[in-house]
Amino acid sequence: MFAIAFTVLAALASINASPISSRQNGLQVINNCNVQGQVALTFDDGPYQYEQDVANDLNGGKGTFFLNGNNYVCIYDRVDQIRALHSQGHTLGSHTWSHADLTTLDEAGINQELEKVENAFIKILGLKPLYFRPPYGSYNDLVLQVLAQRGYKKAFLWSDDTEDASGASVSYSENILDGVKNDYPNPHLVLEHSVIQTTSTDVLPNSVWKLQQAGYQLVAVDTCLGSDGEWPYEYIGEPGTPDGSWTC
Repeated sequence: MFAIAFTVLAALASINASPISSRQNGLQVINNCNVQGQVALTFDDGPYQYEQDVANDLNGGKGTFFLNGNNYVCIYDRVDQIRALHSQGHTLGSHTWSHADLTTLDEAGINQELEKVENAFIKILGLKPLYFRPPYGSYNDLVLQVLAQRGYKKAFLWSDDTEDASGASVSYSENILDGVKNDYPNPHLVLEHSVIQTTSTDVLPNSVWKLQQAGYQLVAVDTCLGSDGEWPYEYIGEPGTPDGSWTC
């Protein structure tokens, strides 16, 4: 019998443990960054309409975007946006096709959620993602087994959550990031959501400069892991050209 799902509470409880846990054939579950003086701001649930605003808010820093295939909008309707984020040096990872809680699915269902978004990455970028964030921070042994079988290198949780997707106020989210700022130079891995308008219009403009003024570098997750990071993709081929099959 597979282990019960690790919920968000379990993920948060693990923050004080080692930032990296080795599991399932070398697949690593990541709770935090490694490099002093670096913060990885990560953004889930896109693509939507605010990703470039988020990228601009980083003031020269790099972010990480964990993308769905068909959540707020269809990923194939945001081809130019995704290619722009990639060309700007931001890291893009998988967040499943439909934002499903993978612990509620069987092996075939998990594979389908991963394969469909991988195929979209391959068509749009020519790259297969090797970094993953589980929706709701929820995973179990079967999820890790399937991820490892599909070649994923890292599954990312977080050290800090602005709770923007849970309806937290702007001031609450800013206070979370103020706490990060005040903890300089200790590394942090922050969960945010690019689909929440106030994250790009209010929280980031008020908080990014504080983090940078404190001395933090804003980097993507593959950088903040230092020697434990790697190129977050597998090269498959040249990007494709949109056609009638690029639909959700």
